[in-house]
Amino acid sequence: MATLSAVIGVVGSYEHVAALCSYVLILCWLYYKKYPRVQYVVTCGVMLLFFAYSEYVQHTLTNEVAKQQVITWTDRHTIRGDTVRGFVKTAGGQKLYVTYEMKSEDEKAQLQAISLAGRTFVATGELVAPRTPNHMYSFQMIDYIRSHRAQGIYEITSWYEQSSKHSIATFLAKWRFQLNERIDRIFPESIAPEAKALLFGDQQETEEEAQRAYLALGITHLFAISGLHIALLAWLLYEAMIICRVRKEVAQSILLIALPVYGVLAGGAPSVWRAVSFVEIALIAQFFRKPLPLLTIIAASCLAYLCINPGTLFQVGFQLSYLASLALIMSARLLARYDNFWMQSFIVTVVCQLLTYPLLLYHFYTLSISSFFANVVFVPLFSFIILPINVILFVLPTQIGAPLMKLYEPMRVTLQQFIYWLGELPYQQWVSGQPPIWCCIVAYVCIVATFICFERRVHWSRVVPLLLMPVVLIEAVSILSVREPTVHFINVGQGDATLIEMPYRRHVMLIDTGGLLRFSEEEWKQGNVFEVGRDIVVPYMKGLGISKIDALVLTHADADHVEGAEEVLQELRVKRIHVPPNSVHDASMADVVGEVMKQRIPVEEKMAGDVWQHGDVSFTYMWPQNAQYEGNNSSLVLLMEANNHRVLLTGDVEEAGELDMLQAHDELLQNVTVLKAGHHGSKTSSHPSFVETVAPRLVVFTAGENNRYNHPHEDVVARFKASQSYMWQTGIDGTLKITLGDELRLQRH
Repeated sequence: MATLSAVIGVVGSYEHVAALCSYVLILCWLYYKKYPRVQYVVTCGVMLLFFAYSEYVQHTLTNEVAKQQVITWTDRHTIRGDTVRGFVKTAGGQKLYVTYEMKSEDEKAQLQAISLAGRTFVATGELVAPRTPNHMYSFQMIDYIRSHRAQGIYEITSWYEQSSKHSIATFLAKWRFQLNERIDRIFPESIAPEAKALLFGDQQETEEEAQRAYLALGITHLFAISGLHIALLAWLLYEAMIICRVRKEVAQSILLIALPVYGVLAGGAPSVWRAVSFVEIALIAQFFRKPLPLLTIIAASCLAYLCINPGTLFQVGFQLSYLASLALIMSARLLARYDNFWMQSFIVTVVCQLLTYPLLLYHFYTLSISSFFANVVFVPLFSFIILPINVILFVLPTQIGAPLMKLYEPMRVTLQQFIYWLGELPYQQWVSGQPPIWCCIVAYVCIVATFICFERRVHWSRVVPLLLMPVVLIEAVSILSVREPTVHFINVGQGDATLIEMPYRRHVMLIDTGGLLRFSEEEWKQGNVFEVGRDIVVPYMKGLGISKIDALVLTHADADHVEGAEEVLQELRVKRIHVPPNSVHDASMADVVGEVMKQRIPVEEKMAGDVWQHGDVSFTYMWPQNAQYEGNNSSLVLLMEANNHRVLLTGDVEEAGELDMLQAHDELLQNVTVLKAGHHGSKTSSHPSFVETVAPRLVVFTAGENNRYNHPHEDVVARFKASQSYMWQTGIDGTLKITLGDELRLQRH
């Protein structure tokens, strides 16, 4: 109860003070269980104490940050492309998230050749605001910084190194760096990233294809240092010491020291310290011959974590880690009924999935259905075979390990190819969208009720409806949220991505997918490529609960319109694709065409005059009029008519195309409700005659903030201002959701 009270206090401080009202539930429980009055005082005091402490912590994060700082790097940093970024501590005790753009290839080589952790620099820079998220389902940088108890983003312009102080933390960070270097030396390139992830929690080099397959199968947790991971390594070390005739008391003392050391070497993620703290508390209790219940150990570990940093509560890894631990406790009685190892593995997997699925849906909007079965096979395989093999190959001398490595590598590569194949199987994920908080609460009530039913041996026919009720509820809430035709202009920076939903998602269209115009740069500056499709468009679609696109419209073959299509095709099911005639032969479409051929998706060439209907909503292609592909002026132009509203989506069509459209469709183009301005508001589009005829109530410029092209052009803005149009720029104003009901409703999304 004290731990729950602490959690309520932290949530009340960080989110909203109204969360403190949930303490009434604890009072009801204490009254129901007839606890002594002192428990009321203790739990209330803990809640208020953690509320006050969290307020203090957040207040310390509002202090000013000087332009010049003496910073010391922590071990939480990365070097990608020409940028190094991560967390540092200042001489004044502040924690900052810093970014530094390296000036030369030599400088990058010098930084990569050493461990930055513990090194001290005198830096000049300034505190900058975190970038505004592209939409409500984007990565929230400000929350990430806050959860790590950091002041903000400090952008370094110049620095020089000071003499660094030596400490235990510096020594361990350097040691971790050297151990990862050893993996690069002795492990083949094909399996070295896995060894780094399994042994030291470093997942930076894991390939995108592998991450996608692990996510589809629901086994990404296998490559994070977890409780089972720590327990196995602790058991291996303990047994090795016993074999070497070390006394049990001495072996336990060595474990007490070794485990925190390994926690640092393994990256210090919440799951790592949670697992380490469990074993440490259990060993200390055993040392004093006062064994503690597992639930008490979990509560003590959680309280200790919140004392160090209350914001950790909002890290997904922290939440999932402790929920998984609770799942093991809740499955203890069920496990006692079975002796079969595989049945026990299945029960543990099911219980863990049940207890964590509302949280997974809230944070990631998807749930792997196959994970219920994949984990039964892959958890024992990785825990009891692959992990020990990696440990053995790592510690063996190279002369002995090299021949064994040659035997192991082809088997592991074959297994990886099998995992890739499994990951590509369709219909493995339930895309629910982000459920409301109240749906998550209902889900947890049903889950707890389900566990009670299992313990009381209630027949499964009565339990299944209890499990399915929140699933049906979450799915229904997602579908019923779209009752009228809706258009979303997704903020993809400098590019286009427009989503159209019919009522109850009976039909979904995506017009363009965004993308980056990639300019050639030196090889040393190239890092992990940011992908608009995977990092912006797909999360938005999944956040809404969309897993299927009925029609993907690629207006023309410019990179800022189609480059993200490949990732969209890989992550979502697409039934058909619309393109302008002969555009598929453009070089920008090569990757898209490759993926389309792989999935055998029908591609339809569209021209002016193509008309279709969905219920009361009609769609008309207004352009192009001929089959010759001419770039921007061959863009597919789509007119949507719904509830007396008319939405005109113009791609990158320019003035010549606009004037020809006026000549051919003058009446259809008059008095448009919503216009997506042609070519992002470039001065080569939005001809005065076109603007005067269309006279939109709302014009949307799909242009990035501070873009290099200065879109929208000031002359174009002046024209729409003269026509009294309300203007919205996605790169500045964000993603826009428009509901085409009896009234036009706008919502920043």
